Order: sequence, then structure tokens, then C-alpha cells
Amino acid sequence: MTPGRVLVSALFMALLLSVGAVLMLLGRPYAAAPPGMVPVAVGDLTLTPGDLIEEPDQLPDYAAMRDFFARQDTLYSALTGGAEVGFAPAPEMAAEIRVPARPRRLGDLPAPFFFQLGVGALALLIGAWIFALRPRDWGVRMFALTGLCVPVFAMAAAVYSSRFIALPGDLFRGLSGVNHLGAGVFGIGLVGLFLMYPRHLVRPVWLWVPVAVFGIGIALDLTHAVPVKLLDFIVMTQTLLALVLAVVQWVLSRRMPLDRAGLRYLVLATLIGVSCFIGLSVMPVALGLSEQGLLPQGYAFGFFLIMHLGIAMGLARYRVFELDRYAYLVWLWLGSAMLIIGLDALLLMLLHDQPWTSLGLALLVASFVYFPLRQFLFSRFVSTRSVSLAGRMPDILRVAMMPMSDGRDGAWDALLRRIWEPLSIGRPGMAEAAGVDDPSAPHAERATIAEQGLALDLPDCAGVGGRQLRYAAAGRRLFGEDDKALAATLCELVTMIRQSAAAFQRGVTTERDRISRDMHDNIGAQMLSALHSSDAGRKNELLRDALNDLRGIIDAGFTGQFNLQDLMADLRGEAMERLSDHGIRLDWQPLPLPDLPVSLAHGNTLRAVIREAVSNVIRHARCRTMRIAPELHGRELHLVLSDDGSAGASPRLGNGLENMRVRILALRGSISIVEAGPDHGFHIEILVPLDSAEPAPASGAEPAAPLSPGIGAPPPVTP
Repeated sequence: MTPGRVLVSALFMALLLSVGAVLMLLGRPYAAAPPGMVPVAVGDLTLTPGDLIEEPDQLPDYAAMRDFFARQDTLYSALTGGAEVGFAPAPEMAAEIRVPARPRRLGDLPAPFFFQLGVGALALLIGAWIFALRPRDWGVRMFALTGLCVPVFAMAAAVYSSRFIALPGDLFRGLSGVNHLGAGVFGIGLVGLFLMYPRHLVRPVWLWVPVAVFGIGIALDLTHAVPVKLLDFIVMTQTLLALVLAVVQWVLSRRMPLDRAGLRYLVLATLIGVSCFIGLSVMPVALGLSEQGLLPQGYAFGFFLIMHLGIAMGLARYRVFELDRYAYLVWLWLGSAMLIIGLDALLLMLLHDQPWTSLGLALLVASFVYFPLRQFLFSRFVSTRSVSLAGRMPDILRVAMMPMSDGRDGAWDALLRRIWEPLSIGRPGMAEAAGVDDPSAPHAERATIAEQGLALDLPDCAGVGGRQLRYAAAGRRLFGEDDKALAATLCELVTMIRQSAAAFQRGVTTERDRISRDMHDNIGAQMLSALHSSDAGRKNELLRDALNDLRGIIDAGFTGQFNLQDLMADLRGEAMERLSDHGIRLDWQPLPLPDLPVSLAHGNTLRAVIREAVSNVIRHARCRTMRIAPELHGRELHLVLSDDGSAGASPRLGNGLENMRVRILALRGSISIVEAGPDHGFHIEILVPLDSAEPAPASGAEPAAPLSPGIGAPPPVTP
């Protein structure tokens, strides 16, 4: 049968049972109670509190139950015979108001009735859904059996617990029997579930053993063949046996974290559902604390739905990696509640007339015995399961800054093993069964949990490729959200360290390149002038200037300021002196420049560019005149440098023009170098913004400007 047919069949069955339950109550005698009043009489028959109980299982034995059903039959006959119903503020008071009975309508049915129908229908649909996903799994089949039983016992109880005073005795006994049958078979399914999930403790044929054993007990209960009530004993035995089998499954799955996590869902859901139902509905009556449960039985059936949903999530292994820590907390909480209740019940038996003394002793024992024990268990099984980066910073720094040639790959894996203790480390998406480690496998962009918590995928944050960690804590647990957050923190930390180290290295390279350019452009130009100077005094002056510039290159860095007018005046005088020593005339077009401060980076760049241009003219241009025209447009300096030499005969010039280009681009400017042809020399146009923004990296984020042919660059492109 296809999954769709399974779900449709389950829906049809739930609808059929619900309609049947509604029809059993419609049309029966009913009288609406006046506000604040309860029924106290039917005709001449006075009602007792026992006539109005929701659940006949509260009665002590089968004889009392048979008397109850006979009494119900008598009351129902009176109601159908036209007897009026008496209402009073309390059952022990005489009737004050008489109301004639009428046929019951749909609007007269109480909310708990529909709640129980909903619980049964949802449990049936959940069981069918899981069965449709894995119909051949015996654990799922047993769960489907429990899902089939919930609507049986819940809807039967919904009918007789929502009756108006009485039902026909035979019908009431039949509904009670259906309720007992559903509860008993539910317990058989629960035992079978823990026999077959997550591991098969027995062969499937042995599932007939609990069916036969408990089936005999259920048959004896339905026929009242023994003097004592068997259902409570049967249900208790089934619950304890299921928990024992769960412990066995827990031990056997100690190296199977995914199975253990699913089992944890099952046990947790069973404990919560059974404990809450018994504690709020059954235990208060059994201990004589009240005549009714703390929660009406109709609403208490909702705990079976919680139980059923939790078991379904365990079988489907839904986000089991998130349950790890909270399951232990819930178990410890339930343990404390059961310990106090159990001790109090035991002491009540020993101290009959001293209830407060027994409660005080129970709390005292719990305080000095249980709570220290709980703290020990918490620290042993919960706190130690978490991982952290405490004490790992030296290892993290060492791995993040280690060169690949020194084995960073292996060091990263070793660090991950120390933190999470995985059974294996591979590439994300690697085929573990085949042992394939595919370096080309795609890497996750962030830490993610894979395979329902069996694996944790890490991104490539250490520069050695992504990693997949499998089976945390040597296979004793699943990866959870805490591990995911810790992995994200680790990757962020390693990435920051590596980026900081890379930024430091880039800074070192940038500063080295700056010093190299300054040495080439400034110091080189001055040394060249000193070399060609025949005047000893002038030679010494040039050497002193070169030494001062050298100190400035080393000490000044990129801080400080120049005055644009003074800077250009100094550069004009220096260029004129250098060119005149070689018989070249300087045509510096005098344009008024404002008294404008510029940064040291701008000043050094302008000095280096003009010096390099003058040096190139001296060495290669074979010209008569060099023209320099500075012009200011707002906050942008436009500088034109040209000569009338024979550029076509110029050899390749090495790093000079490339340094010039890099310097200009570092200030977010533009440069155009054009060879104008024979007798027209070179023509260089530079545009530099004179703002205070930080210079761009010297490596140049912008595309390189073209250089002219003949100097080792691509063809010229003018702006």
C-alpha cells in the first residue's frame, strides 16, 4: 500500500470512530445544569458522588464495577422514563431545581469529549505517517499498533466520561471493556517497540510471546474471571518491562550515537507521557488525596498524544542532535519528582497520623541525598559532554600562523581531534564506506550539522580545505548546536588570525616597496646629479641632501605635511639645476599655486615623479628643452611633463616609469604616458587629487595604466 493510501485509510478510520462516538451520545436524555449547580437526583433516586465518577477503573474491584454498571442501568431507565433531574449547589444538599430531560444535541457535548476525539485521531494519523515512511521496520510496526490503540481507548473513554449522569449498563461495560482492550494492546505495542528498536533484541516471531502473555491477562480482565482487577497490574508490568528493555537497548547502543539519540526520544516521551498521566490523573485518587484527579481524565489523555508524538520523532530521528542535553535534565527532574512522591507515600504508610511529618522527612531525604546525587550525575553525564576552546589559544595561534610547508594540514586535524575527539576526519561529502577522500568535494560556507548529528562539516577556515568530523567523543554522542556554535567561533578566530597575519605581511611588502621606490626615484636621482656634478661643493650638497632624504624615507613614513607652493618651488629649482648641468633648458610655466597643505605621501610622490622624469630626460631623451606645467583645478593637481627629444631612440627604462605609475595610482590619481614621435619626445600627463584620504595600497587595486612602447609596456592609451 502506498503512503498516500495509508494516510487516507487512517484518516477515514479516525473519522469513522469519531462519528461513532458522537452518535453514541446524541439523542440520549440530557438536562442542562443551571449555573453553579450539579445534579443530585433523578426522579425519586438520589445521586451519590460515586454515580458521577468519570472512570469506573477508580473502583476497588470487579464486584464494585458490576454494581456500578447495574446502578447506571437503573439511573438510565429513570432518565428515559421521563423523570426530572434535580440540581442543587452541592451534591449533599436537597434538590432545589427540577429540570425535565430532553434529547441531547451536538452543542451539549463538552469540550473534553472533542479533545479526546482529537487526541485519538491525531495519534492514529501520526502512527500511520511513520508507518507509511518505513513499513518494513518492525519497530515502526509496533509503533503503528500503539497508534491504532490510542483512538480505541481514548474514544471509548470519551463517550462514557462525557455521559450525562448515566448510560445503559451493558453499553457502559462494553465501552469500559473496549477501553481496557485498547490500553492493554497499547502496552503490548510499547513492549514490542522497545524489543525491536533501535536494535532487534529478538527475532520478530518472538513478538507473539508478549501478545500471548498479556493477551491472557486482558481476556481475564474483560471477563472479570478473577476477583482482583488485572488491568492496573497489566499496564504497570508493561510500562516497567518497556523501561527495562529501553535500558538494555541503551547499553547495547553505547557506540551508536544516532540510535541512542532516537532511543532517548522514545524513553523521554514515554516517561513524560506516563508520569504526567499517572501523576495528575491516577495517583491523587490512588493515594486518597482527592476523589477526582488533579486534571480531568479527558484532558489527561493529551499526555498520551505528547508521548506518541515524542516516540514518532524518535523513530523519525527528527533533530535528535538537539535533544542530548535536555533529555538528561528532564530525566533528573522526573527523578526528583518520583523520589519525593515515593518517599512521601512510603512514610505515609509508616506514619499514618502524621502526614506533615512524612512530607518533611521526604523533603529532608531528597535534599541531603537526592540533590547531591543529582548534581554528581549532572556533572558526570551532562557537563562533561560539552566542549570548549579554553586553554586552546596557543594551539590555535600556532596552527593559524603555520606555513603550509611546515604541515599545517596535519596540525589542523590534530587540533580538531583534541577539541571534539571524533572517530574520523575527512572531507565534507566523502564516501566513508569506500574510504574516499575527494579534495575536489564542495566545502561548506559555515559550520553545519550533517547526517542527523553524526557529522559536523567545517568550512575551509585554515586554508587546508573543509573538514567533516564524524562521531563526536569517540562515538559516544552526537554533534549538537553547541558544537556548531563552537565550530563557528573557532573558524572565525582562525580566519581573523590568518587575515591579520596576511595584512601584516602586506604591510611589510608595501613598506618595502615604498622604500625601494623612494631609493630609486629620490636617492637615485640625487646620486646621479652628484655623480655628474664637477663642482665639489655642489657634489657635497647633493650628497647631504640625499642623506637627509634617506633619513626621511626611513623615519618619516607616510605622516606629516608639505606646503604645495613651497614644494613646487623647491622642485623647480632642483630640476633646473640638474638639467642645466647637462645643457638642457627647463621651461617651467609659472602658474600661481595657493598656499595649500598636502600630505607627506602626496609630497613624496610629486617629488619622486618629477625627479624620475628629469632623470629619464637626462639619460635618454637627447633633448634641448624639458617643459613642466603644474596647474590646480579645485583640489586636483594637473601636471604635464614633456620634452622635445628623440624618444624613439630611448632604451627600455626599467622600473622608473612603473614606479611612477604605482605611486600615482596609490594616490587614486591617473597617469598617461605617450610617445609623441621623433623630435617630439615624451608627453606625460598626471592628475592627482590633493585630498586627505588614505592612499590606496601600493600594490594597486586599480588596473594598471598603460605605458608607452619602447619602455617595456603595452601600447599607449590616453585618457
